[in-house]
Amino acid sequence: MRYGIESIFQAMTHFACLTTKYNCVGVPAQLSTLLANINAFYAHTSSNNSQTASERFAASNFGREKFVKILDNLHNALRIDLSKYRTIFPVSQPERLADMKSTVDVLTSITFFRLKVQELAAPPRTLQVLRECIRACMKATYECLSDNVQALYGGNFQDGTNAAATATQGEKSGNAADSCQCDIDPVLGVRSLSYWHKLISLMVSVIEDDKKHYAPVLNQFPQDINLGDLSAEMMWSLLAEDISVGLAQHYEAVLRRLTSDTPTTTTANSINQKHFTASATAEQAGEQITTTRLSKAKIKTSDYLNLCFRIKWFYNTYVKPSRKGGKDEDPEYPKWFEPLVMLWLGENDEVSENYLRNAYERDKRDGFQRSSEHALYSNSVVDVFTQLNQCFDVIRKLECPDRRVEANYMHRFAQTVEKVLLAYSESVQQDFARFKSDIRIACILINNTQQLRVQLEKVYEAMEGDDFNLHEETREQLTELQVCLKNAVDRLVSSFASEFEEDIRKNVLEMGRLLQGCKETSSIGNNAEHMEAGCENCLRPLMDYFELVLSAQANACEKTVLKRLLKELWRITMENTEKLVVLPGVSDVSKAQAGGLVNPMGATSAKFIGGAQSLLSHVSTNVSAAKLLQDIAGGVSEGVVGVGSRGLTPYQCELLQNCLETIQIYFHAGGRGLKRSFLQRSPELLNLQQALALYSQTTDALLKDYVTSEAHIMDSISPDESCGYLNVQVEVFKHPGTGEYKVIVKILSATDLGGVMISGVFRPFVEVYLFGPLLQDRKRRFTTKSKSGTISPLFNETFVYYLSNRSDPEWYELQ
Repeated sequence: MRYGIESIFQAMTHFACLTTKYNCVGVPAQLSTLLANINAFYAHTSSNNSQTASERFAASNFGREKFVKILDNLHNALRIDLSKYRTIFPVSQPERLADMKSTVDVLTSITFFRLKVQELAAPPRTLQVLRECIRACMKATYECLSDNVQALYGGNFQDGTNAAATATQGEKSGNAADSCQCDIDPVLGVRSLSYWHKLISLMVSVIEDDKKHYAPVLNQFPQDINLGDLSAEMMWSLLAEDISVGLAQHYEAVLRRLTSDTPTTTTANSINQKHFTASATAEQAGEQITTTRLSKAKIKTSDYLNLCFRIKWFYNTYVKPSRKGGKDEDPEYPKWFEPLVMLWLGENDEVSENYLRNAYERDKRDGFQRSSEHALYSNSVVDVFTQLNQCFDVIRKLECPDRRVEANYMHRFAQTVEKVLLAYSESVQQDFARFKSDIRIACILINNTQQLRVQLEKVYEAMEGDDFNLHEETREQLTELQVCLKNAVDRLVSSFASEFEEDIRKNVLEMGRLLQGCKETSSIGNNAEHMEAGCENCLRPLMDYFELVLSAQANACEKTVLKRLLKELWRITMENTEKLVVLPGVSDVSKAQAGGLVNPMGATSAKFIGGAQSLLSHVSTNVSAAKLLQDIAGGVSEGVVGVGSRGLTPYQCELLQNCLETIQIYFHAGGRGLKRSFLQRSPELLNLQQALALYSQTTDALLKDYVTSEAHIMDSISPDESCGYLNVQVEVFKHPGTGEYKVIVKILSATDLGGVMISGVFRPFVEVYLFGPLLQDRKRRFTTKSKSGTISPLFNETFVYYLSNRSDPEWYELQ
């Protein structure tokens, strides 16, 4: 004031002079201090001064408009500098980093001046300005990195320099490196996948630079701006725009490549073992490398997964932590890679199937040896599931955050599992006929198929876990696959059990022969002991055979397979016991007669009768077993031979019941074998017991039960098989006094005997049988006279049958 100069005028003049040198070292700090003093002078109110800050500033000798213009120009210049903070404030110059901090302080003071002194309504906030500057710098940095990837990557990671510094040099020069051609895939003609790997590495270097060097400087707004998180989020946003388009173009180029002429040059599918080994196609030493359709086109699907793992790592390391306070949304990158990962899964189909074939053929050459001392299956199963589990591990390591995309991956993988396991099962079933005579190999092949089911269940449980999401269609697909493998095991066990059927049949015949020799003792006290000894004697050959066979199978078969084998052996034993021991044998003559009744000529005779009206709802179209039963009742002793020629006595029936109980105990094996409920409810045992119970019934009762329960088979004859029609009239009368029935059968004519050659040898006639109980002393068969030289003979003959008054017409059948 000594020379008439106010201190505020001096400060504003000093501030105006320094603004011309604002980019010099140390100047931003002085500007910040001067502006803070100016703000304090004008914004401070005293009790003896009623003027506002705006009024005092307007009265300034420096000039209101002049100072406002200086502040506006400075504010714009500082914004431009902060938008290029990597260039203006390089990390290599610590003093410039201090100026960067002071620059933000100057912006804060300018905002305060505009708000308090100028009293503007809504001046730009420093926080908002700083955000815009950082975003602008990030965008410029990303563009520099993406345009100069090849040059910057080589300078950064080969020469050991800093990526941000190298990017700064690129921004200064403004000249993008001429390296575009190096980033183009020579096969597909689009940006190569290595380009994105290099770009991500450069971005990581920039983000780390922001975190370590710039974030501690720009700490004026710790609650609102985290430079490291803001940098990662901005870089990710810019990368997402480019890589989503780039991968879509890459996929389209792959499809064009596959639809064009496939080159003849073959390549191996290279795999980055750091992330996965699922598509490893090389076999053991000396094996050829798998060549797939994609590898022929020089496309390495493993590179897609490597890039996907790289993107996942970048997102989880830098982007995800920056979104802690934001919305919990699924990232976008799984959708970018979905079609490319599907290509890898599709190629894995070919790799896995080829791996399966090689493993199975190698296992076959080695004789299907056990994979280990305690394992009951061979190496091929281990190899197949090692391959499949490696593929599943790759999908699991992807840790796909998009549940829908993950479910699509799982569905595609389930298709691979289905193809491989069904192919293995088919190979086993095709070769089983050759190896089933070798018990060791046959058991291993069945165990292999059962082990497929066990391992499939483990894979399903892993896929069904809390970390994964499955389509309902995928669940149904795997369930159906499990059913298919179960049926395959059943077929193999059934085929394997047929190897023992002939021996079981012989031993059952021997059991029947011994049973026929058993006689009831006259001593009442020793009857139980005698029956027990007889039971043991009858079962000795069969039990010795079972002991020999099953003791070997128990050590060679898995528990589940052994139980299935026991079920088949039980079925075979029960069926043969019923046929060879319980049911009476029939001579060759009777067999020939019964066989002739169902041969084509017998069927033709039946079709002649098929047009007749039904007698009491039981006119059959074929000569059934009722005739055999009636012949037995009539004493046709020459038709019965063999083990059952004399039938079974009540004592032998009881003895056989005890034998069956003993066999049940053997197959139950104290709970280690088949369940009691299964054995007791098995249809084979029920049929046998039902047949055994028939020994206590008379022949007439058997005939009655048979006729009344026999299903009518007229519907089984189609019109195309008919060779003619027979016109028959049937009348039934009941005598009012005696109660006997009189059945009158009138054979009128036959017509349309198509397909029969007319010659002198052809002499058609009709033979009518009446089947049923209580006919021992009655006539049961009538025959018409033969007619020659016609396909429509007229018979006009009448036959009369008499039924007992103790019978019911429902018990009889005309044939």
